[in-house]
Amino acid sequence: MTLFRKTLIRLTILNSALLILLLSLLGGTIYFYEQGVTFRDSNKILRGAASGEVKPFNSPALGQGQGAIDRPQRNNQRLIWVATNSSNAQISSNMDTYLGDEGAKTFFKPFLNVTPGDIIEKKANGAYYHLLAQKGKLENGKAVKIIFGVDVTPEKNLLNTLSMIIVYGLIGGAIVSVIVGYFLARYALRPVEKAWDRQNRFVADASHELRTPLSIIQLKIEGLLRQPRQKVQEVGEDIAVMLDETRRLSKLVGNLLTLARSDANRLEVSLAPLDLSAVLKKVTEPFSEMAEFEEKSFRLDGAGDPIYINGDEQRVHQLLVILLDNAMKFTPKGGKIAVNCTRENKYARLTVSDSGCGISEQDAKHIFDRFYQVDSARTGQKGTGLGLSIAEWIVAKHRGKIDVESELGKGTTFNVRLPLVKNEPEQQEGEKADDSKS
Repeated sequence: MTLFRKTLIRLTILNSALLILLLSLLGGTIYFYEQGVTFRDSNKILRGAASGEVKPFNSPALGQGQGAIDRPQRNNQRLIWVATNSSNAQISSNMDTYLGDEGAKTFFKPFLNVTPGDIIEKKANGAYYHLLAQKGKLENGKAVKIIFGVDVTPEKNLLNTLSMIIVYGLIGGAIVSVIVGYFLARYALRPVEKAWDRQNRFVADASHELRTPLSIIQLKIEGLLRQPRQKVQEVGEDIAVMLDETRRLSKLVGNLLTLARSDANRLEVSLAPLDLSAVLKKVTEPFSEMAEFEEKSFRLDGAGDPIYINGDEQRVHQLLVILLDNAMKFTPKGGKIAVNCTRENKYARLTVSDSGCGISEQDAKHIFDRFYQVDSARTGQKGTGLGLSIAEWIVAKHRGKIDVESELGKGTTFNVRLPLVKNEPEQQEGEKADDSKS
């Protein structure tokens, strides 16, 4: 069983337990609330009888002392009573008239052991009763115990029905909770699993990319060690290859470090008002000279007026270098490279175009994936496959968008949109005013 499978089971159990607990608390709250509401009237009748506010038909004549009645009384047909002596022997009750002495004694027999105190519930004679015992005295001064009762069978049946509904609801809720808990666990683990897969793929791809230059360097060094008497001039080509691979390895490690830090959110991007046109002029200057040396056409448009964005100068510089280096790399001798910077609604729109070999529609879908490289046999170029991934990360950190348009045999255009600062026109006017003063 995999680690994620075990974690999924644990999270499912945890989520299900929490949901079942919440349903149980809800069901218990509903039940006890309804119990209090349902028995409110019957308990009120009992307490009223004990205090003398309510009396049953044929109530006993109480004298002075505990349980004495000294207020006007209200009759209640639901209320029954039985008087017992100190030995719990039945003396009289309000059922004597209807059931006879023997019938009343049989009826009240289950109630005679009730002691004075709180209201209790008792099942007798096929019905449910709430009972409350009260000490008192008859008019002749004889001490008695009066037991008042109310038939609560309808209320009890209602509560029993409610409890069954709650129990069946909890069973159904438990099943639903397990299902919901499973999907919640899957939803919670999905980003973790994706991150884990991405990390494993990252490590595997990085190992593969690092192995190639290291193998070449190792091979060349072993060749040099086998012929220690050779002069430097004779092995210059091997040294050049090792130097080239070392530079490629250094660049690869730097890119890997950048992506690893970006994944861990350890790379801070300091956004501040930045003149994109000025940065573009500075970055394109060496590329323009390089293009002239390689007999390629290089054109820069739209960088005359300041265009302010909220950006990190170092990261924007890195972005432009990646795009321009990519264009230079895939543009053949005699080809054209065009860079354009304009305003488009609330964005600064930057395009870098080349007349290189182009990218197929299938390759364009994965061009920003890490370590993804277009077939080098067709392009004639070899890279690390990390530059455009870093470019996409930089654009995302600037709350912008980047996309690619390409056609095989005709070239490629990268479109970058970066948000303008809110007061960009005012800043532009302020800069022009400063220039006029100077």
